[in-house]
Amino acid sequence: MFVPAKFAFNDTNDQQAFIKAHPFALLTTPDLQATHLPLLIQQQGEELYLVGHVARANPHWKQADNTQALAVFSGPHAYISPTWYAGAPNVPTWNYVSVHATGTLTLMDDEELLEAMDELMVAFEPDYNRATLDNSLVEYQQKLIRRIVGIKMKVTSLQGAQKLGQHKNVADMAGVSQGLKMAGDHESLALLDYMQRHNIGYAD
Repeated sequence: MFVPAKFAFNDTNDQQAFIKAHPFALLTTPDLQATHLPLLIQQQGEELYLVGHVARANPHWKQADNTQALAVFSGPHAYISPTWYAGAPNVPTWNYVSVHATGTLTLMDDEELLEAMDELMVAFEPDYNRATLDNSLVEYQQKLIRRIVGIKMKVTSLQGAQKLGQHKNVADMAGVSQGLKMAGDHESLALLDYMQRHNIGYAD
């Protein structure tokens, strides 16, 4: 990923926090296959992993054993009009936040897959508790498990970009914040919220 130094997003803890907040990834392999899926972070000793699953009907998993891969995690993004800046001249651009994870994919065994599914449910359905399921639901879950394949990526590098116009002056940043607010669409407001929470730009 091309990342100018002024937009580098390099802190490992911040990168991992971003992935946890935006877990829906685009997973690609060298054969140019791509799958959209949620991936969760697992820390195992000194090693960092991303875990998830794909449908068994998806042929992508057949290329996923001991294969290099790239997982792209995207955050809020929006168009930035040059008319929003206080100064001139300026050009239109697109602001965004993204983290790329590269590493080696392997396939999970059944036990790992069940553990990963439990983690996924805890993350997105915290009231779920497999221990309290009745037998019929357990059997149904087992049927579903046979229709998916667990994948795990051992992360070898993380690279982030946070292109939010943070190199601009106070007046320009204020104009961008106001422009995003006035645009009013979901992505613009999500980007503005991200900027506010990370103290980038000015809401007023």
